[in-house]
Amino acid sequence: MASRKSEKLIHIARRLFETEGFHTTGIDRILAEAGVAKMTLYNNFGSKDGLIVAVLNRSSKDMIDRLKKIVAEASTDPCEQILGVFDALAMWFSDPEFCGCMFQAAVAEFPDPQSKPAQAARAHQGAVADMFAELCTNAELPDPQALGQMLAMIASGAMCTARQTQTREPADHARQIAEILLERACSTNFTPPHAASSAKSV
Repeated sequence: MASRKSEKLIHIARRLFETEGFHTTGIDRILAEAGVAKMTLYNNFGSKDGLIVAVLNRSSKDMIDRLKKIVAEASTDPCEQILGVFDALAMWFSDPEFCGCMFQAAVAEFPDPQSKPAQAARAHQGAVADMFAELCTNAELPDPQALGQMLAMIASGAMCTARQTQTREPADHARQIAEILLERACSTNFTPPHAASSAKSV
């Protein structure tokens, strides 16, 4: 079980990483705002990169759990729940404190795909795809894994665009694209493109 001090480090670091970036946020500032000694960092996370990974993993779990809760409360219809993810994103993008996707920022700031922060960011994209795949399975749609990956890519594109526009429009547009994809999936001649099955590894 995480200690109170390590939880505080994650909380403070998450806020600073989200608003100011990973590399520009010095570890001394994080420690000062959290009011903990550097030994707490080393004992719990090993390094700044270890703290970054912990923050990304926690943020990913929180985001997936929150999205699942929102869509489950909004509708009992599986297809509406899929589209509800984009409605939830629209609400997030409308928040004045929205400052972009932390996971996309991690990929940009850690270009080495073998770095642990980059791996954690890619794992989040996989978790989003798995969430969509689960919703597609509940909706009894064909090839839910491929559909899940495509929907995750649409959501990811919306997040990237929203960071530039600072509006909810990217989520609304992404919802429209998702509607078209779902309508096509419901047709009898739907065959997901083979390229989608490898999207998760890109």
